[in-house]
Formats: sequence, C-alpha cells, structure tokens
Amino acid sequence: MILSRATFAQIMAKCGWHAHLKGEIMLELKSKDETREMDLDAGSWRNFVWTQPPEVDHPTYKVVGPIERVDARDYVFSRIVLEEGTEWYDEYYGRHPELREMDDKSRGRARIMGERLLEKSPINEQMAIATFSRAWIFGRPDYFKHMAPLKSMPTGMMLNPKKAVPNPRQMTRKIKALALFLGAGRVRIAKMDQRWVYSHAHAPAYGKPYDSETQYPYVICMAFPQSPYYLETHTGLGVNLEVGWKYSFASYVSFALADYIKRLGWHARPSPTTNTPYMVPPLFIDCGIGEDGRCGYTVTKEFGNNWRPGSVITDLPLTPDKPVDFGMQDFCDKCGICAEACPSGAIPAGSREEVRGYLKWHVNSDKCYGYWAAVGRTCGICQAVCPWSHANNAWHRSIREMAQRFPRLRKLLIKGEEIFYNQKQKPDPKWLSEEVDFEYLDNA
Repeated sequence: MILSRATFAQIMAKCGWHAHLKGEIMLELKSKDETREMDLDAGSWRNFVWTQPPEVDHPTYKVVGPIERVDARDYVFSRIVLEEGTEWYDEYYGRHPELREMDDKSRGRARIMGERLLEKSPINEQMAIATFSRAWIFGRPDYFKHMAPLKSMPTGMMLNPKKAVPNPRQMTRKIKALALFLGAGRVRIAKMDQRWVYSHAHAPAYGKPYDSETQYPYVICMAFPQSPYYLETHTGLGVNLEVGWKYSFASYVSFALADYIKRLGWHARPSPTTNTPYMVPPLFIDCGIGEDGRCGYTVTKEFGNNWRPGSVITDLPLTPDKPVDFGMQDFCDKCGICAEACPSGAIPAGSREEVRGYLKWHVNSDKCYGYWAAVGRTCGICQAVCPWSHANNAWHRSIREMAQRFPRLRKLLIKGEEIFYNQKQKPDPKWLSEEVDFEYLDNA
C-alpha cells in the first residue's frame, strides 16, 4: 500500500510526532491535555529533541575585556529610519558624518526597489508589509505601560486588587507553560545583565536611556520558530511574509504575557522585536535558549537559528535558568556554510575576534542590510542553510543528537549537509506568488 504524504503526516501525528511537509500546512487542533508534552524545566516541547542540551555554569562565549555597552542608534536598522531634514538625522550624522553617504545610498536603493516591487505586484507585496506592521506598532513606547481595564467579563468581575506573591519555582513553570501554549517554541528565564542593555534608544524614543525600563531582575526569553519551507525562498515573498509575521506574533505574545504579569500586581515591560532595550543574543545565550553562532544569531538545538525573539522584563519572582553547551562553538568553527552562502559577504569565514570585550564572529550589518536594500526584501539565506535549521522530524533530531554527543562526527555531518542538501533558492508557494488581476484608480 502506498501512502500519500498527507496520510503519512496524519499517522505520524497520531503516534506523537509532528510531521512538517513542504507545501502542506497541517493545522494541529488541540484535542488533548498537552502538559505531558511540555518539558517545563527546560522550557521546550519534548518532541523537539531527543534530549535537552546540557546546562553549564557559564555561557560558552568568552569575555576577554571590559564589556562596552552598545548605542542602539548605531545599528543599521536604527539609522535607515532617520529622515533627512529632521533633528534626529542632523544629530546622528553630525556625530557620524562618515556613515551619511553610505546610509543615504542604502535608503535610496531600498526605496527604489520597494517602489518597483509594489508597482509590479502590489497585492502580493503588501501582504508581507501588513505582517510586519504589527511589530512596528507594538514597538511604540506609549504602548508599554498600557493595560486594558477589562474590569468585567462575561464570567463576572475580573479585577484583582491584591498583589499575588507566588512560589518562584512554581511560577517559573507556569510562565513557561503559558508561553509554550501561546506559541513559543522555547522559553527560558534570564537574569537581567546591564552589560547587554543599550546605552541609548533609537527612534521613536531617540537618545533616551533605557535604564529605567530595565531595572527589573528577570527577563522571560522566548524563541518563536519560523517555517523552514518559507525561509528556503531566501529573498522571495515567502521569507518576507514569514519573517514579518513571526516578528509581529512574537511581539503580540510578549504583550499578552506582560499583561498577565501586571494583573498579578507585578511590573512587566514587554520587549517587542522593534523596541528591545538590550542585545538579544548574549541575554538569550545566558539563560540557555541556545549558543552563539557564526551567523550572529543565537542557535538553538531544536530549530537552529531559524526563529525570532520575544521577551518580557519583570520583577515577578522567578527562577533563572543556566546557559547550555551542545557543542555549537566547535561546530561553527568547523562549519562555514552560512558564510559561503551569504551573498553580501557579511558573515565572516574566519575565526572569532574581540568585539566590545568578548569573542564572537563579527557580522557586518551594513553589508547585510545593503543586500536587503538591493533586493527590496528581507533575506533569510543564513537561516535557511544552517544545518541546525532543518524541519523538526525524527531524522534531523537524530542528526542533532549526534552532533551534540560526538564531536569527532561533526566534520562528517557538515560534509553530509553539503552533499545531500543543496542550498538553492526554492520557489514561493503557489498561493502566495499567484497574481491577481487589478487596475489602478487615478483619483483614489
């Protein structure tokens, strides 16, 4: 008997496996108690990995000197939103005249490419823009202190006037369970480390310090996996849509989780993707979401670097998690697939270097964004080609387990990746690329 791919996926799901099929979206309805499938100590789903990555006492990155705090205004994605003729534009390029010409060219190139894409196919291109839009809206500073009154609900009065003081260990499990239910793939608790907090905010809170927003001791760190299928479109409509949606979705969950904590009487500052007051990679590494990767992302054991972050800063009593070590530093030293695949040359092919006081692979964000501007869309190539980012099935879980447990096999596994998995761009899904007939209204 020959089974169709969809039938095979359904059988796998009934046996407790999650089947991810290219081009086929299987909506899994919640028809049972999921508690047994949650590993609440690790903050992950049990079927994502055979074993959780080992916890260690210290992060696997190396601090080699005084840590220099980063100014968020210096990031390329902060600079490109500055408009010529504004006070912020004049202030920034007055301090950094060497960046003005390059940034003006990048802004101009991105605008031209965006206009061309929208002129050619507005109905398809606007979908990705719409999915990104919620992330930008959630990033507005005036949203952070807002909490809907909701004093009454259909079930009765919901106002809780008292501050609930929970057991930290039990509350940590509850927070992890809620985050997993809401859609996170991995969730851990970090201690707030002021070394990773930006010295100054980017627009729209340009130049303001973040210190008052990061005074709380804990950060709930969440990783939201992206679809490998859509990331394999590299710079297509698919990756633009998926990245925008996951940014917005992670931001929404961050706000929902923060709202819950506020209702218990504690402080909570959601950290949406477009307004995170700290560098994500080191903080997420500190609590064991994953390890530092050559591509500049934090790489998890479950889904590699193919995810987007969400987080909440809070003073709710919680138990912080330890960092993990599943061999990623050695693996990335031996691998260089993402560096070879990067069309802009932004990812280094060589060894780690000292960057602001610690050793890391230094990704050139200006080159990275320069390529984005040239194609007019998000680029997901480094996430698509990472050997740890494959769809989560029994075969790839086994490969990840071998990569963790047997260091001598890592070169062989990397060679196998190069032989059996081509890194060519895949086409967009038909539903997404299919054109819709339209005409422009002159006076609309």
